[in-house]
Amino acid sequence: MTKIISRGGLTRLAVLASVLFLTSCASFKHVDLFPRNTVYEMSKDKELKPFSRILVRWRNYPFKTYSQSIGYTDAEKEKMKPVNVAYADYSKFKGRVLKIFKESGIYDAEKGAGTLKVDLLTFGKWTYSELFSSYLTDTSFIFILPSSIKVNYYMVTEIEQGELTDKVEETASIKTTFHLLLFPLYPLAPFSSSEKSLLKQMIWKTATGVYLKQKGLKEEPAEKIKEIKTPEQLLQKSEYKQDY
Repeated sequence: MTKIISRGGLTRLAVLASVLFLTSCASFKHVDLFPRNTVYEMSKDKELKPFSRILVRWRNYPFKTYSQSIGYTDAEKEKMKPVNVAYADYSKFKGRVLKIFKESGIYDAEKGAGTLKVDLLTFGKWTYSELFSSYLTDTSFIFILPSSIKVNYYMVTEIEQGELTDKVEETASIKTTFHLLLFPLYPLAPFSSSEKSLLKQMIWKTATGVYLKQKGLKEEPAEKIKEIKTPEQLLQKSEYKQDY
Protein backbone atom coordinates (compact mmCIF):
# COMPACT_ATOMS: atom_id res chain seq x y z
CA MET A 1 0.00 0.00 0.00
CA THR A 2 1.34 3.39 -0.95
CA LYS A 3 1.32 5.89 1.87
CA ILE A 4 0.31 9.40 0.84
CA ILE A 5 1.79 12.30 2.77
CA SER A 6 -0.67 15.14 3.22
CA ARG A 7 0.13 18.77 2.57
CA GLY A 8 0.14 19.34 6.32
CA GLY A 9 2.73 16.60 6.71
CA LEU A 10 4.91 18.13 4.02
CA THR A 11 4.62 21.51 5.68
CA ARG A 12 5.70 20.08 9.03
CA LEU A 13 8.66 18.34 7.38
CA ALA A 14 9.67 21.60 5.69
CA VAL A 15 9.45 23.49 8.99
CA LEU A 16 11.46 20.79 10.77
CA ALA A 17 14.13 20.88 8.05
CA SER A 18 14.29 24.67 8.29
CA VAL A 19 14.68 24.58 12.08
CA LEU A 20 17.42 21.95 11.83
CA PHE A 21 19.25 23.99 9.21
CA LEU A 22 18.99 27.25 11.15
CA THR A 23 20.25 25.69 14.38
CA SER A 24 22.72 23.07 13.13
CA CYS A 25 25.65 25.44 12.91
CA ALA A 26 28.27 27.07 15.09
CA SER A 27 30.32 30.23 14.48
CA PHE A 28 33.87 30.84 15.68
CA LYS A 29 35.68 34.19 15.52
CA HIS A 30 39.33 34.95 14.80
CA VAL A 31 40.28 38.44 15.99
CA ASP A 32 43.10 40.28 17.78
CA LEU A 33 42.56 40.99 21.47
CA PHE A 34 42.78 44.64 22.40
CA PRO A 35 45.66 45.58 24.77
CA ARG A 36 44.10 46.17 28.18
CA ASN A 37 47.27 47.86 29.46
CA THR A 38 46.85 50.56 26.82
CA VAL A 39 43.19 50.99 27.77
CA TYR A 40 44.27 51.55 31.38
CA GLU A 41 46.86 54.11 30.29
CA MET A 42 44.21 55.92 28.26
CA SER A 43 41.89 56.15 31.25
CA LYS A 44 44.67 57.77 33.33
CA ASP A 45 46.01 60.08 30.61
CA LYS A 46 44.90 63.65 31.39
CA GLU A 47 46.49 64.94 28.19
CA LEU A 48 44.46 62.69 25.90
CA LYS A 49 43.01 64.67 23.00
CA PRO A 50 39.51 63.45 22.08
CA PHE A 51 37.84 63.86 18.70
CA SER A 52 34.68 65.90 18.25
CA ARG A 53 33.32 64.10 15.21
CA ILE A 54 33.06 60.45 14.22
CA LEU A 55 31.79 59.32 10.82
CA VAL A 56 30.83 55.68 10.40
CA ARG A 57 30.27 53.53 7.31
CA TRP A 58 29.66 49.78 6.83
CA ARG A 59 29.59 48.17 3.40
CA ASN A 60 29.53 44.54 2.36
CA TYR A 61 30.41 42.44 -0.67
CA PRO A 62 27.29 40.25 -0.88
CA PHE A 63 27.52 36.55 -0.20
CA LYS A 64 27.69 34.39 -3.33
CA THR A 65 28.02 30.65 -3.75
CA TYR A 66 30.34 29.12 -6.31
CA SER A 67 27.47 28.49 -8.74
CA GLN A 68 26.38 32.12 -8.52
CA SER A 69 29.85 33.22 -9.64
CA ILE A 70 29.80 31.08 -12.78
CA GLY A 71 29.60 33.15 -15.94
CA TYR A 72 31.43 36.22 -14.60
CA THR A 73 34.80 37.10 -16.10
CA ASP A 74 37.70 38.17 -13.88
CA ALA A 75 37.29 41.73 -15.14
CA GLU A 76 33.60 41.75 -14.22
CA LYS A 77 34.36 40.36 -10.76
CA GLU A 78 36.90 43.14 -10.16
CA LYS A 79 34.27 45.76 -11.00
CA MET A 80 31.80 44.45 -8.43
CA LYS A 81 31.24 46.99 -5.68
CA PRO A 82 30.11 46.59 -2.07
CA VAL A 83 26.65 47.70 -0.93
CA ASN A 84 25.48 49.28 2.30
CA VAL A 85 24.48 46.76 4.97
CA ALA A 86 20.95 46.69 6.34
CA TYR A 87 20.16 49.78 8.37
CA ALA A 88 19.58 47.80 11.58
CA ASP A 89 23.13 46.39 11.40
CA TYR A 90 24.63 49.77 10.58
CA SER A 91 22.75 51.55 13.36
CA LYS A 92 23.88 49.05 16.00
CA PHE A 93 27.46 49.18 14.77
CA LYS A 94 27.55 52.98 14.82
CA GLY A 95 26.07 52.99 18.32
CA ARG A 96 28.82 50.64 19.55
CA VAL A 97 31.52 52.78 17.93
CA LEU A 98 30.28 55.98 19.58
CA LYS A 99 29.80 54.27 22.97
CA ILE A 100 33.21 52.58 23.09
CA PHE A 101 35.09 55.62 21.78
CA LYS A 102 33.37 57.76 24.39
CA GLU A 103 34.19 55.30 27.18
CA SER A 104 37.82 55.20 26.08
CA GLY A 105 38.04 59.01 26.09
CA ILE A 106 38.73 59.19 22.35
CA TYR A 107 35.39 60.87 21.59
CA ASP A 108 33.92 64.03 23.11
CA ALA A 109 31.51 66.00 20.92
CA GLU A 110 31.77 69.15 23.06
CA LYS A 111 35.41 69.31 24.14
CA GLY A 112 37.07 67.37 21.34
CA ALA A 113 38.63 68.41 18.04
CA GLY A 114 39.23 66.59 14.77
CA THR A 115 37.47 63.81 12.88
CA LEU A 116 37.62 60.03 12.80
CA LYS A 117 36.26 58.15 9.78
CA VAL A 118 35.47 54.54 10.63
CA ASP A 119 35.00 52.43 7.50
CA LEU A 120 34.07 48.75 7.95
CA LEU A 121 34.16 46.50 4.91
CA THR A 122 32.92 42.91 5.07
CA PHE A 123 33.30 40.16 2.53
CA GLY A 124 30.55 37.57 2.28
CA LYS A 125 28.36 38.59 5.23
CA TRP A 126 25.18 36.54 4.81
CA THR A 127 21.57 36.37 5.89
CA TYR A 128 19.53 33.20 6.43
CA SER A 129 17.24 34.12 3.53
CA GLU A 130 20.28 34.17 1.24
CA LEU A 131 21.38 30.77 2.52
CA PHE A 132 17.98 29.27 1.79
CA SER A 133 17.91 30.68 -1.74
CA SER A 134 21.44 29.63 -2.70
CA TYR A 135 23.73 27.92 -0.20
CA LEU A 136 21.25 25.32 1.01
CA THR A 137 20.30 24.26 -2.51
CA ASP A 138 23.94 24.10 -3.63
CA THR A 139 25.14 22.36 -0.47
CA SER A 140 22.28 20.04 0.40
CA PHE A 141 24.73 17.47 1.78
CA ILE A 142 25.62 19.61 4.83
CA PHE A 143 23.69 17.29 7.17
CA ILE A 144 26.04 14.48 6.14
CA LEU A 145 29.34 16.30 5.49
CA PRO A 146 30.33 19.54 7.28
CA SER A 147 30.34 22.73 5.21
CA SER A 148 31.69 26.16 6.21
CA ILE A 149 31.21 29.82 5.30
CA LYS A 150 33.82 32.42 6.19
CA VAL A 151 33.11 36.15 6.57
CA ASN A 152 36.07 38.55 6.58
CA TYR A 153 36.06 41.95 8.31
CA TYR A 154 38.36 44.84 7.39
CA MET A 155 38.12 48.09 9.37
CA VAL A 156 40.03 51.23 8.40
CA THR A 157 39.89 54.33 10.62
CA GLU A 158 41.21 57.59 9.19
CA ILE A 159 42.57 60.11 11.69
CA GLU A 160 42.30 63.86 11.05
CA GLN A 161 43.28 66.03 14.00
CA GLY A 162 45.40 69.15 13.62
CA GLU A 163 48.57 68.19 11.77
CA LEU A 164 48.03 64.49 12.49
CA THR A 165 46.74 62.51 9.51
CA ASP A 166 47.06 58.76 9.81
CA LYS A 167 45.00 55.58 9.83
CA VAL A 168 44.47 52.43 11.87
CA GLU A 169 43.66 49.10 10.20
CA GLU A 170 42.14 46.00 11.78
CA THR A 171 41.16 42.62 10.31
CA ALA A 172 39.14 39.70 11.64
CA SER A 173 36.99 36.82 10.46
CA ILE A 174 34.18 34.47 11.46
CA LYS A 175 33.84 30.90 10.23
CA THR A 176 30.43 29.29 10.50
CA THR A 177 30.27 25.51 10.10
CA PHE A 178 27.01 23.72 9.27
CA HIS A 179 26.40 20.09 10.22
CA LEU A 180 23.59 18.19 11.87
CA LEU A 181 25.81 17.13 14.81
CA LEU A 182 26.45 20.81 15.67
CA PHE A 183 22.84 21.26 16.81
CA PRO A 184 23.81 21.17 20.55
CA LEU A 185 26.47 23.90 20.04
CA TYR A 186 24.21 26.45 18.35
CA PRO A 187 22.97 28.14 21.57
CA LEU A 188 26.59 28.64 22.63
CA ALA A 189 27.98 29.95 19.32
CA PRO A 190 25.41 31.64 17.07
CA PHE A 191 26.70 33.90 14.31
CA SER A 192 25.08 37.04 15.74
CA SER A 193 26.81 36.57 19.10
CA SER A 194 30.19 35.91 17.48
CA GLU A 195 29.86 39.00 15.29
CA LYS A 196 28.86 41.20 18.23
CA SER A 197 31.91 40.08 20.22
CA LEU A 198 34.19 40.42 17.20
CA LEU A 199 33.08 43.98 16.43
CA LYS A 200 33.51 44.96 20.08
CA GLN A 201 37.09 43.68 20.02
CA MET A 202 37.82 45.48 16.74
CA ILE A 203 36.41 48.80 17.96
CA TRP A 204 38.39 48.68 21.23
CA LYS A 205 41.50 47.69 19.28
CA THR A 206 40.93 50.66 16.96
CA ALA A 207 40.48 53.03 19.91
CA THR A 208 43.83 51.96 21.39
CA GLY A 209 45.41 52.21 17.92
CA VAL A 210 44.22 55.79 17.55
CA TYR A 211 45.60 56.63 20.99
CA LEU A 212 49.01 55.18 20.12
CA LYS A 213 49.06 57.16 16.87
CA GLN A 214 48.38 60.34 18.83
CA LYS A 215 51.24 59.57 21.18
CA GLY A 216 53.58 58.51 18.40
CA LEU A 217 53.99 55.07 19.97
CA LYS A 218 54.18 51.67 18.30
CA GLU A 219 51.49 49.10 18.78
CA GLU A 220 52.29 46.15 21.02
CA PRO A 221 51.99 42.67 19.45
CA ALA A 222 48.48 41.48 20.17
CA GLU A 223 47.35 38.01 21.03
CA LYS A 224 44.81 36.32 18.82
CA ILE A 225 41.66 34.46 19.70
CA LYS A 226 42.37 31.06 18.22
CA GLU A 227 39.78 29.73 15.84
CA ILE A 228 38.09 26.71 17.38
CA LYS A 229 37.46 23.91 14.94
CA THR A 230 34.48 21.60 14.98
CA PRO A 231 35.03 17.94 15.63
CA GLU A 232 35.16 17.26 11.85
CA GLN A 233 36.15 20.15 10.68
CA LEU A 234 25.03 39.31 0.40
CA LEU A 235 22.79 41.16 1.59
CA GLN A 236 19.77 43.41 1.31
CA LYS A 237 20.38 46.81 -0.24
CA SER A 238 18.61 49.42 1.88
CA GLU A 239 17.62 52.91 0.85
CA TYR A 240 19.18 55.03 3.55
CA LYS A 241 22.13 57.33 3.99
CA GLN A 242 25.27 56.55 5.99
CA ASP A 243 27.68 59.16 7.31
CA TYR A 244 29.85 59.31 4.17
